[in-house]
Amino acid sequence: MERATFGPGGTVWSSTVLRIRVADRKPPAVLAYVDFDEGPRALVHVDGAGDGPLLVGSRVRLVGRDDRGDPMVTPAAAGDRSDGRAPQ
Repeated sequence: MERATFGPGGTVWSSTVLRIRVADRKPPAVLAYVDFDEGPRALVHVDGAGDGPLLVGSRVRLVGRDDRGDPMVTPAAAGDRSDGRAPQ
């Protein structure tokens, strides 16, 4: 198997918020399926999105992995109205 290179940018395909405890993760946990630029669609954890899901079509950036090794993204333009957060 060859290593794949893609990203770091991607587009949200779907997003949700887990509001129940799963294993030792504290709620809320924001997850998203992301179509990475020139790469796969992957389920990722979202950092910096608050407690709401991301909007479909919003841009995110791969920032690494969490403490369990799961891929982690952050909204590409965190802090402004176009940061990809769904209205509450």
